[in-house]
Amino acid sequence: MGYGVGDYPLWYYLIQPAIAGIVGYVTNVLALEMTFRPIEFFGPELFRIKNQPWGLFGWQGIIPTKAEKMASVCFDLMTTKLLNIKEIFDRLRPEKFGEVMEDALLLMLDTIVNEVAMDFMPGVWSQLPKEVKDEIIVVMDIESESFLSSFMEDIKAHIDDILDIKQMTVSACVREKRLVNKIFQECGEKEFTFIRRSGFYFGFLFGLIQMGVFFVYDASWVLPF
Repeated sequence: MGYGVGDYPLWYYLIQPAIAGIVGYVTNVLALEMTFRPIEFFGPELFRIKNQPWGLFGWQGIIPTKAEKMASVCFDLMTTKLLNIKEIFDRLRPEKFGEVMEDALLLMLDTIVNEVAMDFMPGVWSQLPKEVKDEIIVVMDIESESFLSSFMEDIKAHIDDILDIKQMTVSACVREKRLVNKIFQECGEKEFTFIRRSGFYFGFLFGLIQMGVFFVYDASWVLPF
């Protein structure tokens, strides 16, 4: 027993929404995968426009391709709308920095002083009594706190000249593209799950419409398969 203008069996109509739903789901999954993968360009890079994921023969995930641009835009927005790098460094207390570093610096001074002395005056240094060497290190440790405080003051005053934090941030994102992917995937996990499933839902819905059309009009071009 057939149905519709073409007298087709019932299963021929029922399979259309299912196939359309599967195609929609696979298409959305593939689109999301191509958004994040591959991390690096895959294929012979014979021709490729800068900062574009596609090439003449090959593909790179959209997020990894745009990592540099996204990092730069995010940094600019954060430092102009949310944060001020100079204000953050101005909150550092130089005297506190000197206190925190005191113990660690004392451990390093012995090695540093010995290395420098042996490079510039090995004869004199090797002949000095141990007590004198220890006294020199103790004096340097006492003076180190004021030095570190003034050092931090100089850094705070010239932080923009010393550190290019934007370049550091952008370079880190370009170098760690997997991390950039992970940030997007974790932040949008629920939304990406919905996108995958919606491919089936909308595909199934369009398949029902297609089935209805095919029921009354069975031209070959109505079916994409």
